[in-house]
Amino acid sequence: MIGEQQILGLLKRVVGRSPAERTELVYMGGRTDLTRYTKSAIHQNVSEENTRVYVRVAEGKRLGVVTINKLGEEELLQAVAKALELARHQPENPYFEDFPQPASYQRTQTYFEATAEFTPAGRAETVKRIFAQAERLGFEVAGAFTSGEAEVAILNSNGVAAYQPLTQAAITIVPVSREGMSRSSSFSHDVREIDFERVAAKALERCALNKNQQEIALGQYDVILEPGCLAEVMQWLCFISFGSNSFIEGKSFLAGKLGERSMGENITIYDSVHEPEAQGLPFDFQGFPKQRVTLIERGINHGVVFDSMSANQAKAQPTGHGLPPGMPYGAIPFNICLQPGASSVEEMIASCPRGLLVSSFHYVNGFLDPKKALMTGMTRYGTFLVEGGKIKHAVKNLRWNESMLRALSNVQAISRKREVIGDEGASFAVMPAVYIKDFTFTGVQKEESGPAPR
Repeated sequence: MIGEQQILGLLKRVVGRSPAERTELVYMGGRTDLTRYTKSAIHQNVSEENTRVYVRVAEGKRLGVVTINKLGEEELLQAVAKALELARHQPENPYFEDFPQPASYQRTQTYFEATAEFTPAGRAETVKRIFAQAERLGFEVAGAFTSGEAEVAILNSNGVAAYQPLTQAAITIVPVSREGMSRSSSFSHDVREIDFERVAAKALERCALNKNQQEIALGQYDVILEPGCLAEVMQWLCFISFGSNSFIEGKSFLAGKLGERSMGENITIYDSVHEPEAQGLPFDFQGFPKQRVTLIERGINHGVVFDSMSANQAKAQPTGHGLPPGMPYGAIPFNICLQPGASSVEEMIASCPRGLLVSSFHYVNGFLDPKKALMTGMTRYGTFLVEGGKIKHAVKNLRWNESMLRALSNVQAISRKREVIGDEGASFAVMPAVYIKDFTFTGVQKEESGPAPR
């Protein structure tokens, strides 16, 4: 860690010496430690430190952006000069007015010493215990365990000076048997909050069930989707529906339909960095305070997120969701949450006369028809037929095609417990499990592939 005073002091000196009319510097840096394992043996243990500074300058309504991975004062000034040269060759941006003004930020807790100081030996000892759990069942384990720390700082010529340290720990556990595999994961800023034994036990239990996979008829089934499935879907909705660009360009199902119903009354989706399960950056990558933004409220289309320029274009207010300078996506939610319910996965299974329990989605594509939120994807890491309120047997992985507007209009139950899905300090999803009626499956996987855990 470099520290707040040193980073902001350096950025302030650079801005003070900048020849540009207005200057903005965004610093992102830190250390990521990785322990990767397969066949119940560690095969990779690495540590990476990286620094990135986004330099953005404005001359009138012309903007120039340069990215540099050096933190020296003179190197940063050279980057400022290059950004200024680029700005002078750019067309005017009619939606740019100015960089943000200073603001106050509601504090969030994203840094924990225990995570920052977690050692390679600690990660090795943790996965060793997981290997022992798996060995007792005759399974091998693959996966990865990461920990690390990071810093984000933003300073501009208007006086914005924001800083936030973060830590993150994430583990993925993929048990593999002769007949199948499963996957379980956990993420937290505080490594002490991860119950490694519980995460491993769930993965091992599912792997034991994922055998004698049978092919079932295609069509519509009730489904119980676990939190990881919802996270995949919601992250796509953030990009194709809840972001500023898709809304302004008329590609989002929300465009021209704010105030209309698109989902069931039990569905409320929002972006927030102040959840009990996880917290995030209190400001965006432009220095605006992060606001809690309700996107869907009890099934009604409520709003989208904006950065400063997209807000000007839409004649709205910034919500604190700006991305790093130079990114072409406008504003996107990156702390997406689905409001919990009052059920549990066990209760959903018990109430299901006939359906499927789905552990995970992959290869999701949300570009089929964004106006209908029509997506396709595959099931993975354990899909199970439920009959009479009990898991009957594993089934082969299936392809699904479904409108998320339709699916989220057919939610029968939502779990009270939510999981944090993510592997980065600033971006994550907080998702429950859901029970959905009549989810559409259109294909079956004929060949099983080996694990490719991350």
